[in-house]
Amino acid sequence: MPDYRKSAAPRALRVADEIQRILGPIFDSKLRSWNVDLLTVTQVELSRDLKNAAVYVSLLNPSPDAISVLRALRHKKKEIRYLMGSILQTKYVPQLKFFIDESTERSSRINAIIEELHGDAPED
Repeated sequence: MPDYRKSAAPRALRVADEIQRILGPIFDSKLRSWNVDLLTVTQVELSRDLKNAAVYVSLLNPSPDAISVLRALRHKKKEIRYLMGSILQTKYVPQLKFFIDESTERSSRINAIIEELHGDAPED
């Protein structure tokens, strides 16, 4: 994931942080009925005009596969957007696009490789 925060407008950063804060409780309350546990919003990237938001989510419990969770989020995005719009204090409620954030999975793989390398190293 590129570091978009360096080039984003300050207002877009504030609204993106607010969207991330709002989506957490929405996912907690709504996703339990969709049989999805432990979904975390890791990052929100907002366009400069505040009309489009890329929402990166991470699954902490990989029991349902990521594709089905992403499909459920995309299917329910109108409902999620409506709930978010009732809380968000902006002129426009941004369109939501959901993506799976694989950085936590990637970091755990790297940690496993490092542990394996240290486990094979001879001790002094």
